Amino acid sequence: MVRASGVAAAAVAVGAKRTSGPRPRAAVVEIDDSLEGELVDAGSREHYSNAELYDFEYRRRRADVTFYRELAKRRLGTGRILELGAGSGRVTIPLARDGHTVVALDRSEPMLKKLRSRVAALPAAVAPRITTARADLRGFRVAGQKFPLAIAAFNVLEHLYTRGELDACLRAVAAHLAPGGAFAFDVQMPDLAWLTRDPDKRWARTKFTDPSTKKQVFYSTNHDYDPVNQIALIRLFYEPADGRGPTRVVKLTQRKYFPAELEALVAHAGFRVVGRYGDFSFGPLDGAAESQVLVCEPRSPTRKS
Repeated sequence: MVRASGVAAAAVAVGAKRTSGPRPRAAVVEIDDSLEGELVDAGSREHYSNAELYDFEYRRRRADVTFYRELAKRRLGTGRILELGAGSGRVTIPLARDGHTVVALDRSEPMLKKLRSRVAALPAAVAPRITTARADLRGFRVAGQKFPLAIAAFNVLEHLYTRGELDACLRAVAAHLAPGGAFAFDVQMPDLAWLTRDPDKRWARTKFTDPSTKKQVFYSTNHDYDPVNQIALIRLFYEPADGRGPTRVVKLTQRKYFPAELEALVAHAGFRVVGRYGDFSFGPLDGAAESQVLVCEPRSPTRKS
């Protein structure tokens, strides 16, 4: 995952001062620059610090894996794939099992450590197909290698918080694509009803057994949303079910991209959208979609007359 830098004043904070007077549905928070930077940075890291818990929480998320496997099959048969934000290998390993060679990039060392341990346990015919590297998605380089397909699954680009950061990432991807190559990624479709929920209430309360501690925990979440910079600061609460011990609060910061905006940003970085879907079954993008799934190709340079 990436670390944000130079983010414009985001109105999201824990314990920050709220504006006086009646509160609008989307709560606005006053926040100084230093606190803002800490919060956004923490929100790009903390959710990925416990790879075992992360894998447990998303163990049933399979539709996107199926999509990227099918896309790779359609475009490559088998071939080389560059994966951004690979995490612990939820998508990486199925692609390698399909016969693809995957270079997996991520910023989170705990997630990469888990991926490497999973690779070590793979059959001898599969493990050499995966190469891992710690990298910042705003400026990475895989020396001497070009790829017919690059992917960024499960909202990875939502950790690029400014137009400049997204543009830097897209241009780095373009520099690594082989002629005729494509970049496929997904981000969430912004849900205004969810974004403007009361930030003082807890939502999605669930009881589960923490795979790390083997203790029962109540999970819940809330968030603040800055509608100007389109940044959501999400708080994930892990409260011991027996009431013993403190509640752990994990931050997760996401940049929300609206469809027309996203298409314009992609075009500005030199890509054209060749496929845009509203789910992981190649269905159309519409107002009911939960995800925006884009397949993009670099535009051919304009020839001089």
